[in-house]
Order: sequence, then structure tokens, then C-alpha cells
Amino acid sequence: MHIYVGGSHNGKRDFVKERLAGEDCVWIEAGGLDRLPDPPRGIVILAGIEEYISKVHTDEREAVGEVREFVRAAEPGGLVLIITDIGRGIVPADPHARWLRDTCGRLNQQLFREADRITRIWYGIPQEIR
Repeated sequence: MHIYVGGSHNGKRDFVKERLAGEDCVWIEAGGLDRLPDPPRGIVILAGIEEYISKVHTDEREAVGEVREFVRAAEPGGLVLIITDIGRGIVPADPHARWLRDTCGRLNQQLFREADRITRIWYGIPQEIR
């Protein structure tokens, strides 16, 4: 699994599109879904996990479990996650936004431990973390 992480509008999607140009990939924008699908075979790019969790879940265990199940079902070495870092800055006053920030932070810790590669994209510039 290769994770690309960075702030909002930092060029993650464009960087991944350029890097995987010419590859046969399935792109899944999770933010627009009501349920994560079974991952197809081959290279799968999953983006918008934060939006998906915010829209669909209210229970951290369910949210984390569903994303982890998707990751486990993906073809080994074929999964690319694009993650927006929402854990920096001021702690949100809104309870749901605070829950989302905390849930995504704990989920990301698990995903990052398991990732083969991690690339941080900072305003379009990649930095290999692992």
C-alpha cells in the first residue's frame, strides 16, 4: 500500500494522476459514496476517506473497521490511498468535526504503520517518508 498524504488542495490527486499516468487504475472517490465497494483487482486509488467517514459514520469502530476491511481486501501492492491531513491546526469547536479529526487520526496511525510507502505532498512537492 502506498499512501500519499498532505493538506487540503496541496496537489495530492494531481501528483498521483501524473505518477500513475498510463497505468490501468481504478479511481474511487469515497466522499461521494454511501458505502465502500469491494476493491476491484489491480491498482486501486482510494481518495476522500475523510469525507466518506464524515458523511456515513457516527461510530469510530464502524468507520475504522470498514476502511480496514477495504484495505485488507485490496490486492497486495495494488492499493494507493490519498489522505488529507485534517489533524493540524486549531481543534474544531464543532463536536462532529472534532470526532472526525480524532477518528481519522487514529485510523491514519494504523494505516501508516502498515504502508509499504508513504509520500507527503506539500504544495505539489513530494517528500518520501517511507
